[in-house]
Amino acid sequence: MKFSRLLLFALVLPLAALAADRTLKVDKTRSFVDVDGKSTLRDFSGRLDTYDARLMVDDAGKIKGATLAFKFTDLKTGDKGRDADMIKWLGGGTPEGRFELGILALAPDGQGQVTGKLTFHGQTQLVEFPVNVLRADDTYTITGETVVNYTNWGLKIIRKLGLAKVDPEVKIRFKFIATPPEPLPGN
Repeated sequence: MKFSRLLLFALVLPLAALAADRTLKVDKTRSFVDVDGKSTLRDFSGRLDTYDARLMVDDAGKIKGATLAFKFTDLKTGDKGRDADMIKWLGGGTPEGRFELGILALAPDGQGQVTGKLTFHGQTQLVEFPVNVLRADDTYTITGETVVNYTNWGLKIIRKLGLAKVDPEVKIRFKFIATPPEPLPGN
């Protein structure tokens, strides 16, 4: 009898802890994910138009989890040819990417460090970067940037006609503004 109660407690406790976490609502009109690349011919930037960002906070308002899922077909540089070449370079189809927060370490002023997993091109790599998390009332503003080397995900350096080369180091910049979801009617 004691073992079955212990087993039930062991199964229910993690579920109860997860139930206390809330998912914030990201304001996509004020948030962005940008990518900056350098080429021997011309530097370029792209914006991720569509994505699924999920930020989870506990009852105290501390960020406990985060994911960002996206499709590379939603990364727009303003040059349709470049965008199409990127999809071919990634293997065609509708290539996807995903970032999963592992550890978020913050100082009281909101400055901190993120460690997480970035997955694309069928490979997952650990990434670390600085972040700033500001909270005013119930509004969170999360900003950061990092540089990733796309060859770490098994991609070849992009070369065109022997003249142009895209630097394998790409800068990713982001800003997410998020708030708790509206309460359900009657709550």
